Amino acid sequence: MKETDHAIFLHRIHYSESSLITTFYTKNKGLQKFIFQGGKKKSVGIFPLALSEIQYYHRPDSELGKLTATTPLLMLHELSTNPIKSTLAFFIADVLKNCLKTDQKDIQLFDFLAERIEKLSETSELSMFNTQFLVDFTHHLGIEPLVPVKTKKYFYLQEGEFSDIYNSGELMAGHSGVQLIQELYLNKAESQNYSKQTKKEAFETMLTYYKLHLPSFNITNSLSIIYEILYA
Repeated sequence: MKETDHAIFLHRIHYSESSLITTFYTKNKGLQKFIFQGGKKKSVGIFPLALSEIQYYHRPDSELGKLTATTPLLMLHELSTNPIKSTLAFFIADVLKNCLKTDQKDIQLFDFLAERIEKLSETSELSMFNTQFLVDFTHHLGIEPLVPVKTKKYFYLQEGEFSDIYNSGELMAGHSGVQLIQELYLNKAESQNYSKQTKKEAFETMLTYYKLHLPSFNITNSLSIIYEILYA
């Protein structure tokens, strides 16, 4: 029986001369993988973070479904044509591949991701988009740190707490990026108030935080380009 769902495209690998194995995060069935026969020629909606309505069949003899069609829900031209936005989209898709491991339905998470994808397509302020995404995504992953109302000097990464007290021997960050991270959580950060170095420190700290709290987290494919376009 053919099924229809809304889906965010994350990844593809070559399967044959004309076909792909595709990975989507769907609104109603979480993470799903499909064989897309002829997918190399039917490439509509097959770029990182593309939002589509997909049609597919489940196959009783395989964990892979059979994808038959993708129809764009939004015309996200900027994500496929703007080199900075396409790099950020690739990075976020890489993060999602590392963090989303289940076919469990989570409409709140799907709606959050769809809203951020649309914002990425429309915004012109990109210098903190990657770090803001990591900050906001912690809530949905259940690893959000305890953020004080007033900013503190240090971020204890293992505990997920901010403090003005210095404890030697514990894993912590104490640079200017710590203040930026707190202000991102509090929705008080303004891009023009922070140097490129501070933005880089905040980004690297959030990556370390993810690695500590998500053991399988390993972002490598997109990092070098992120550093080149945002922090060089």
